[in-house]
Amino acid sequence: MLSLEPEPQSAPGGTMETAQAAESTEQALTKRIPWALAVIGGCILAATLATWPLALNLTSAIPLGTEHEATVGLFSIWTLWWTANGLARGFAGYWDAPFFYPNAGVFTYSEPQPLTGLVISPLWAVGAPPALILNVALLGTLALNGIFAYRLAQALNVPRLAALTGGVLMVTMPFIAKVEGVLNLAPVFGILWVLDGLVRFGRSGSTRHAAWAAAGLIVAFLTCQQYTLMFVPFGVAAGLVALAQQKFQTRALVRLGSATVIAGIVILFVALPAISLHNELGLTRSDEVVRKLSAAPGDFVTRPEIAWVNIPSQSLEDTGGLFPGIVVLALAALAIAYGLGDAARRRWTLFFALSVPVAAFLAMGLNIGVAFFQPFDVLRALVPGFSELRSPFRFAVIMQLALIMLATMSFVHFLTIFRRFGGALIIFLGLVAALENLALPMPLTTIPSSPNSAWADWVRAQPDVKVIAHIPFAGGLRVSDYEIDARRMFAQIDHQKPIVNGYSSYFPPNYTDFQLAMAVEFPRQDLLCTLNKGLDTDTLIVDRSWLDQYASQLDSFKTFLDPIYSDTQVAIYHLHMNETDCTSQGARVGTSASNLNIFNSGFTVRLQPAR
Repeated sequence: MLSLEPEPQSAPGGTMETAQAAESTEQALTKRIPWALAVIGGCILAATLATWPLALNLTSAIPLGTEHEATVGLFSIWTLWWTANGLARGFAGYWDAPFFYPNAGVFTYSEPQPLTGLVISPLWAVGAPPALILNVALLGTLALNGIFAYRLAQALNVPRLAALTGGVLMVTMPFIAKVEGVLNLAPVFGILWVLDGLVRFGRSGSTRHAAWAAAGLIVAFLTCQQYTLMFVPFGVAAGLVALAQQKFQTRALVRLGSATVIAGIVILFVALPAISLHNELGLTRSDEVVRKLSAAPGDFVTRPEIAWVNIPSQSLEDTGGLFPGIVVLALAALAIAYGLGDAARRRWTLFFALSVPVAAFLAMGLNIGVAFFQPFDVLRALVPGFSELRSPFRFAVIMQLALIMLATMSFVHFLTIFRRFGGALIIFLGLVAALENLALPMPLTTIPSSPNSAWADWVRAQPDVKVIAHIPFAGGLRVSDYEIDARRMFAQIDHQKPIVNGYSSYFPPNYTDFQLAMAVEFPRQDLLCTLNKGLDTDTLIVDRSWLDQYASQLDSFKTFLDPIYSDTQVAIYHLHMNETDCTSQGARVGTSASNLNIFNSGFTVRLQPAR
C-alpha cells in the first residue's frame, strides 16, 4: 500500500533492538493502515461530492465542466479505448491512430494519457459502459490529487488531520472543476508527487527520495503532458530548494541529477515520436490563438460559470473563472506571514509563495508585456515545447495548487494558537473553503451506453470495408462543430475501421480546407475523386438527416456509388471510381467558392503519407 505517513526512523542496535524495532514497526503499521484507508476514503468521498450528481449517473452520463458539448468527453473515451486496444496489440502502430486517415502519427496531435488508459484498461475487457470507464478515471484522478496533496503536506510536517483537510481542498480546486469535461486536465497528482519527493529529498538526501521524485515526473508526463511542460520551471526551482537544504553537496547533486536524467530518458522515449513528427510538420500555435487563450488580469477575480457561489462574479470566457477562493487566499496569506518566520518551513513557504505570482504572470501569456517585449514569447522561442502551448491561462492550475498548499500549511499555526479547539477550527475552515469552491450541480451530458449499433456491427463484419468517410463533414472549426466527428469516433470503438474524419487538438496539414469543402460543396465528383483516389476511401457512411436533403444529388453518381446497407440512422455506399472518372477532375481539387488548393496536384498525393 502507498504509504501516507512519514517513514519511521530505523533503529540502531543488535538483535534485541532489531526485534523491538520490528515490533514497533508492526504496531505503527497497525495504526497507520486505518488512517491511510480514512485518507483514501475521504478523498474518494470528496471527489464524489465535488462532481455530484455524477455518482447517480455513472453509466449513462459524463461531466462537462465548462464545456458546452460532448466533443472532448467523447474523444477522451476514445483515447482511453485506443490505449487499451494498443495494450492488446503490444502497442504496434500506437501513434498511427485510425482517424484522419491516411495521416500517420495523429495520436500525437492530442494528449494520449497512456498511463490513465493503461490503469483503466481492465474495464474495457469486462465490457463496462464507456461512461463508467471515463467517470472511474475522473473520480480516481481527483482522489489521487487529494491523496498526494496529503502526502506532500505530511512531508512538510503538517499534522495528518490538517493534511487530510488540504487533500480535500485539492480535490475541490476550482480550476479542476472548471475543466472536468477534459479528462487529461484533471490530474495534478503527478506534480504533487514530484514535490513530495523533492521535499523529502531536501530533508534526507537519499537515493530513494530522488527516485520517488523522478517517478512522479514520469507519472505527471504520462497523465498530462502540458501540465508537466508548464511545471518544468517550477520543478527546477523546487529541485534547487531541495539541493539548498542539502547544501549542494556533491552526493546530493549526483543522486538527484541521476534520477532526473533517467526520468528524462524515459519521457524522451515516449515523446520522441511526437517531437519528430511535429518538427517535421512545423506544428506550433499561432500568436492569435495563444493571445486569445491567455488570461487577462480580470480573469483572476471571476469564478467559473458553473460555480455555485457568484461572489466574485462568474465568467463565461474560456480564460475566465480563475479565482482560487476567498478562504484559500486568506489562509495562504496567513501561511506566508507565519511561514517566512519559521526556519523549518521558510524555504518551502517562499517557494509556494513565489510560485503564485509567477504562475499568474505566465497564465497571462501574450496579454502581458513591456512595450514590444513579451516574456512569454521569449519562452516560446527558447524553451522546447512551449511553442505548442495553446492555452497559457492553464498555468493558473499551478497558481491554485500553490495557494492550496500554503493554505494547508497555515493549519499548523491554528494548532499552535488554538490548542484546545484547533482541530475543530481546521475542519470548519477546510469545509468552508471546499464548499466555497464547489461547482454544483456538475453539468452532465448523456451518452450512449455502448458504442455498438446495428450499422457499426455490420461494418465490423465486412472485410471489404477498408476506409470510411462519414458524410456530412463537420461544418465549422469550433469544438461544438466537431461533436459529430467525436460521436463517429465513439462508434469506431465498435467497428474499428479507419476513418477519414476525426477530431483532435491539432489537425493534419490542409485537412480543415478539405473538411470545409466537403461540408459546403459535397456531393461533387471531384470531391468523390479526392476521397477515393486521394484518400483510399471505399465506403461512405451517410447520415440519414443529410441524405434526406441531398439524396437526388447523390443518386446522380450511382455509376460509382453502390448502396450496400441502410437503416434508420445511416445509409452506406461502396465508392469505386475508375481513373477515367477522375481524369477530367484532376486539375481542379478544391472549392470554387474559396479557390482552396487541397492537394498539390492530382489525386495520388496524400495529406501526409502513412509510414
